[in-house]
Amino acid sequence: MDKMKQFLMVLTISMALAGSAVLLYLLDPAFVPDAYRIASMVIVVSWAFFIIPSILFDVQLAIKYFGSKSPEHAFRDGVRIGVIAGFGGILISSLLVSPITGILWYIHTVKKIVLSKKNQYPDNPNEKDIFNI
Repeated sequence: MDKMKQFLMVLTISMALAGSAVLLYLLDPAFVPDAYRIASMVIVVSWAFFIIPSILFDVQLAIKYFGSKSPEHAFRDGVRIGVIAGFGGILISSLLVSPITGILWYIHTVKKIVLSKKNQYPDNPNEKDIFNI
């Protein structure tokens, strides 16, 4: 049930961020709906919607990656990433891939919720699951 609460909270926050981005665009008195402004609005709204799940997905990956290493190796790899990319590079790259990693977070979270519900109430063990692709 913990994953379900997390999913609902993230979805609510994402919808609020995306809604506020659309509202800010539409309340701008200089907003003229041409192709450039509509495209920029779509990009900003998608970033606003997917930034929170993207950060959660990146944190999960970092915990999984660095958790399996010794503290010395984890520190060395973290310093290497920080020196090569820097904080600005990591921020820009996370913005660029946030729709992809946000979608991946939603897919993995829904999969975990469905599997936990299925394990909680097993119906037919021979039944094919949508995630067994």
